[in-house]
Amino acid sequence: MLEELDGFVERINRTGIGKQFVANLQGILQRELILSLCRLYEPYSARNPGRSLPAATHHLTTHAAEIRVPNRSSLMEYLVGVGESRQALDQFSDERLSLTLAGHLDSHMPRADPSSSRPLDRALDQLKKVRDRAIAHHDQVSQASLLVPGWLHLVDLIRSARETVTLVAHVYVSVGFNLPSDASVAAGSLRRLLNLAGLDGNPDMRAMQ
Repeated sequence: MLEELDGFVERINRTGIGKQFVANLQGILQRELILSLCRLYEPYSARNPGRSLPAATHHLTTHAAEIRVPNRSSLMEYLVGVGESRQALDQFSDERLSLTLAGHLDSHMPRADPSSSRPLDRALDQLKKVRDRAIAHHDQVSQASLLVPGWLHLVDLIRSARETVTLVAHVYVSVGFNLPSDASVAAGSLRRLLNLAGLDGNPDMRAMQ
């Protein structure tokens, strides 16, 4: 929805139509995006297990011996795609396949770290600073310290989470998700609302849809 709003910003600023409404909506969406991404990547803690991706990886690791893998072939295809040997995987039990997947997910999971060489680690660290200082605790801090990561890094964090959820759901519970389609429904509704208000949006953005 934030991407959809971006296509209307120029016209809104020029005409003033819905300016206050859109400004408030942008603020709400940005806040929810930051909170949701931080929750998705929150490290596992025994005191507060949560439902984050690291918590799911921890569950796979600690319960691998008990978890059946209904879609072994899909999991093996994924693991081969990230560099594992198909010949070795053919010999793996369900437990070892789960441990291999958990190890791969854990090693590639973005972690909040300002000194990391990985861009998504630094981006997640920035998000957590915004959450902790400006959203959760309302601290008075310098504007520079609250810079939100660039949009492309946010998209990459979302895409990484979406791919992990989609993979695990398919491999372990045979459930398929179409998360991009779900998101487009809300964006389409917002577009129609703004069109009814007399805003046409950005023709270049519409051409890409």
